Amino acid sequence: MGTTVSVPQSPSNQLEIAESVLAMSSLPARYVRFGKFQIDAERQELFHDGERVRMQAKVYQTLMLLVSHAGDIVTREEVGRRLWPERLPLSLDANVNTAMNKLRQGLGDSKENPVYIETIPRRGYCFIAPLEFSDLAAPVAAAPAKQTAAENSEAQSRHLRHTLSVALRVVSLLLAGMVMGALLTLAWFSFYSRNHKPLNSAQDLTSRPAASNRR
Repeated sequence: MGTTVSVPQSPSNQLEIAESVLAMSSLPARYVRFGKFQIDAERQELFHDGERVRMQAKVYQTLMLLVSHAGDIVTREEVGRRLWPERLPLSLDANVNTAMNKLRQGLGDSKENPVYIETIPRRGYCFIAPLEFSDLAAPVAAAPAKQTAAENSEAQSRHLRHTLSVALRVVSLLLAGMVMGALLTLAWFSFYSRNHKPLNSAQDLTSRPAASNRR
């Protein structure tokens, strides 16, 4: 996922920076957790399962505004006034809509089935997820170790040896079947030959006297 969220430091944004800092100062602890997310209010970063979330500064400030008023309705006018104090109220609707859509996208939330941010018709927004505050960061689960090239090579070698072993067994069974078939064929011919030779000899003996009598 993304990169560090940073708040612009240009003079034209000093008021919004002050508002953002004021919102963060109202939090009881540095870290705020909800679901699989964690906010580091001091570094102004959002994490998901230990990975930084890519999020624009305005979107992050929107999140902080809602979290600092969790359970309460924050009007659209207040969102626009806090994030874009230099703009006229009539020009803020599109900015507020864009910020909320991007925030929901970053959180994997939806307007129809909200988990974190609920839209209150004709009034504003409310952060509805339970929050957990702590001065200690949540432990990050260790990522599974990647296989090294040597481990990959060894795994491939084991697979190849197994494949060859199976192939040799199949070939051995086929050869054994062929040998057995040949032996059975030879045995049948031998048996057939032994049982038919006496019969032919008997027929010769019975035919010879008849021939002598004719003479």
